[in-house]
Amino acid sequence: MQKNQNTRPLKRSRLVITAILALVTAGASAWFMRGSASVQCDSLAPLTVLATLAAFLISIGFRQMSRFPDRRSRWILFVCILVAGATLFADFRYVRRYRDFCDQLQQQIRPSPPSH
Repeated sequence: MQKNQNTRPLKRSRLVITAILALVTAGASAWFMRGSASVQCDSLAPLTVLATLAAFLISIGFRQMSRFPDRRSRWILFVCILVAGATLFADFRYVRRYRDFCDQLQQQIRPSPPSH
């Protein structure tokens, strides 16, 4: 019985950590995509990493669903999965929209090698 009581706070902390990571990932993603007059090509790589982290958080959320039988915890995990899914979708759309533009801009800046 003592062992069960010790694992309960650990599970709750996992739930809280998952929620915090989902919110921080969404916040960081929004920070990189914040509305500005120009496109920041330097933010595409961090957004790709944040999209990967969001996908990882989705898998963690689904995995934790089986470990938390109570409704409240499942709803919290469901919201975390939704936030991570929205982050993944938004990051993907942003990177896909501006990747070609940034690649063309980078090619224009770099001088082409001389052909012999």
